[in-house]
Amino acid sequence: MTEISELSAQQAAARIAEFHAIDVRALSEFEGPLGHLAGARLIPLPELAQRASEIPRDRPLLLICRSGVRSAKACAQLVELGVGPVVNLAGGMIAWRRADLPVERMLPANRAALVVSATFWLAQVTGQPVDATRAKLEASVGARLPAHAEPTYADVARVLDAIAQLAGAPPDLDLSLAAFRAALDKL
Repeated sequence: MTEISELSAQQAAARIAEFHAIDVRALSEFEGPLGHLAGARLIPLPELAQRASEIPRDRPLLLICRSGVRSAKACAQLVELGVGPVVNLAGGMIAWRRADLPVERMLPANRAALVVSATFWLAQVTGQPVDATRAKLEASVGARLPAHAEPTYADVARVLDAIAQLAGAPPDLDLSLAAFRAALDKL
């Protein structure tokens, strides 16, 4: 097995102009609470092999995911395909955010979209299907989550409090909840 090079968030930030940043998370994560690096190209890991021809080859590639695990797999996959050089962002976007480095973040269109985003995040970190996650959230807050109607500020705050209880202890719980709450304050 080929050893994959890694850079810490601080090392990568200092050298970011040397790389093409390739983010291998799902779209909901890329647009989610951890944000993404400015200029990063989204190519979700399941699509990487089919989309390898889209990857620029004029600079090394910095592969990014949430925690560094999927991006390490992406590095190995690209090496096998003869694409490189590749470098993994150690600790992924969690490490990048913990280092307080700049990110681009999408502000949800409204509070209903924020609830959807938070529900997707919870499903991802708990490994549960989105529908099951939504049902657990609804049971926890004692109400149906609005699919299209605009919830009140207080409704969304209750959902975020429930998420804090249901999420367990993922390494980005504090970062993600802070981002969701900051988004709520802006909406």
